[in-house]
Amino acid sequence: MPVVGPSARVKLSIEAQGLASKDWTSKSDPMAVLYAVDAGTGAETMLGHTEWIKDNHSPKFQTLIECEYHFEKKQKFVIRIIDVDDPKNPLNNFQEIGKVECTMGKLVGSPKGRFESPLIGKGGKDGFGKLIVIAEELKGRNDDLLHLSMKGVELANKDGMFGKSDPYLKFFALRKDGAVVEVHKTETIPNNLNPVWKPFAVDMDRLCNGDLDAKFKLECWDEDSMSSDDMIGWIETTVNQLLSRQPLVLNDRPGGKTAKPGSLAIDSIHITRIPSFLDYITEGCELTVTMAVDFTASNGDPADPKSLHAMVQGQLNQYQKAMMSIGEIIIDYDKDKKVGALGFGAILPGGAEASHCFALTGAPTQTEVEGVEGLLKAYADSRQVVKLYGPTNFEPVIRHVAMMAKECRKRAYHVLLILTDGDITDKQKTITALVEASSEPVSVIIVGVGDEDFEEMELLDGDTEGLVSEDGVRAQRDIVQFVAFKDCRSQEELSAQVLAELPGQLLGYMGTHNTAPAAWKGTPYQLPNGHWYGEHKPAVVKKRR
Repeated sequence: MPVVGPSARVKLSIEAQGLASKDWTSKSDPMAVLYAVDAGTGAETMLGHTEWIKDNHSPKFQTLIECEYHFEKKQKFVIRIIDVDDPKNPLNNFQEIGKVECTMGKLVGSPKGRFESPLIGKGGKDGFGKLIVIAEELKGRNDDLLHLSMKGVELANKDGMFGKSDPYLKFFALRKDGAVVEVHKTETIPNNLNPVWKPFAVDMDRLCNGDLDAKFKLECWDEDSMSSDDMIGWIETTVNQLLSRQPLVLNDRPGGKTAKPGSLAIDSIHITRIPSFLDYITEGCELTVTMAVDFTASNGDPADPKSLHAMVQGQLNQYQKAMMSIGEIIIDYDKDKKVGALGFGAILPGGAEASHCFALTGAPTQTEVEGVEGLLKAYADSRQVVKLYGPTNFEPVIRHVAMMAKECRKRAYHVLLILTDGDITDKQKTITALVEASSEPVSVIIVGVGDEDFEEMELLDGDTEGLVSEDGVRAQRDIVQFVAFKDCRSQEELSAQVLAELPGQLLGYMGTHNTAPAAWKGTPYQLPNGHWYGEHKPAVVKKRR
């Protein structure tokens, strides 16, 4: 299985439109500067800046700014557009035109990775222009393969009157230090001036460092068994030039006298690539979030300060902290910024029995709320009107979200976050529900609140042993992540642990179903054959007794 994590290198291209002028007699001379903002202290660290452009109200900066992307962290940024007064010391002598505060999630989670926002000037006012940022993952991944089918056209004959050339091809990488390194050689086609070589694949990392515009050298040779081989011709080209399928007219060997060495033609070409998490996110795959809160009696009476649902003025309980630290990150990847808000294990007003899947809004048909603030409010309102009861059943909320994922018509991956204080009552039914959900675009994240040992939650995680349903069917893939709140020293550590496996689980689903990013349509990229993200095939095992 390839090592695919939630981190990546991202390049940001920046432009602005309709900038306010800071110069009395001319247009501003703008530059964009990117700062990382510490979530705790608010301190800013400059990550990079563009060039400055003279007299321009709508600049398109050519300098790209690179930065690290970490899905599981809330990365805050400030992008400032400044008017440069001294080009020799641009960062020491300037006036700020406006700024935009954003997160990395908003940048990469915007449609096609294109983020737009009005610039905010002094006093929090707008009207200073608009900022546009396009976020793209840096390419050049080391698992890319260039697949080619090539032929020669009227190649020069190096064997005289009594034979024809026996041609083969060589591919050479051109290193920055001047070295020329052979990376691939085809088979020889005997006695043929219009040879057709068998399809082959070249490692793009070795050939051109994964860069489609980086030059490499292609040589055509005539094999001689009785003497040294003769070069027929050569050419420097790029992958993008090969993709255009234009004929490759060969140059004669150095010092040669062959007027027409011939040419090479491309019959077929494509690149196999294992997609990254960002390939799916930037092309429009949303993360749809549902949070399910444990309202069983084991949490303690909310009126008791010792209760896990207690709300002491000025302090957040563990449920609220979990909702905030995780919700604030993941909500950036949902276009409508709505969160499903569910509860389980409580008796609702006017009811006589416990409900194990109810809307925190109080309206059965309205399960979604507006963002994290709406989630916190719905939770606070619910704890005042429901009666904590039991038992602790996960199956209903899991099946509810799995059904939503199955019926969803948009390109989305569903995340169910279960916040609970203890062990489950419907263990085997929950396992069966998880096994069935493993074939849908769903991940289930369980956060243990309180001081229990959560032994059964660890078993659901399935990292060491796959889950098996009541019918003996093994889970198609691992979709569960468990984290105990007490084991995290901060909310940042909690969100990092909770979200660490999610990108891999999304890729596992796409790999199991052999689904390419939608944006690859019409591009040279194709998926490798088979289950490119591990061998996670369903299997039937003996039913345990």
